[in-house]
Amino acid sequence: MKRSKYLTPLSWEHHSALVNASRIKRGLALKADTAILQEFMEYLWKTDLQPHFQREEDAFLPQKDWQQVAEDLRSHMLNDHKEFARLAEQISKTTAVDKKTEAMERFADLLTGHVRFEERRLFPAIEDAFDEDALIAIGAQLKERHVPGCIHWQPAFWEKGK
Repeated sequence: MKRSKYLTPLSWEHHSALVNASRIKRGLALKADTAILQEFMEYLWKTDLQPHFQREEDAFLPQKDWQQVAEDLRSHMLNDHKEFARLAEQISKTTAVDKKTEAMERFADLLTGHVRFEERRLFPAIEDAFDEDALIAIGAQLKERHVPGCIHWQPAFWEKGK
C-alpha cells in the first residue's frame, strides 16, 4: 500500500515497532530472562513508543479534519495508546513472573495489531479526510520530530542461545 509521503516518518517508526514486537514474542517463546525482557520493554516504551504516540496525537488531534475521520477509528487509536501505557506500567510493577510475561505477550500482540490498524485503516482514512495543506504541515512536523527506532539492543534475547 502506498503511503502518503507526509506520513512516512510514522510508517518508518511502525516498521521498527513491528521488528521489536517480533523480538519480544521470540524472546518469550525462547524463555529469555524476564528481567532482560522487562529492561528492553521499558526502554522501548520510554524512548520509542510513548514519544511515537505523542507525535501521532500532536499531529492529528489538533487538525480540523480530525473530526472527519470515523469516530471508531479515532477512538481505537486513542484507546490503544492508553492500553499500552497501562500494560507498560503493569510490566514495570508486577512481580509475579507469569503475570509479567502475560502482560509482555499482550503488549507485543497489541503492538502488532495496532501498527496494522493504523497502516491499513487509520492512515488511509486520514489521507482521505485531511486536506493537502494539513498533510503538508503534519509531514513537516513529523519529519522534524522523527526519531529512529530501537534497532540495536544487547543482549539479543530474541536469538536462540543468547
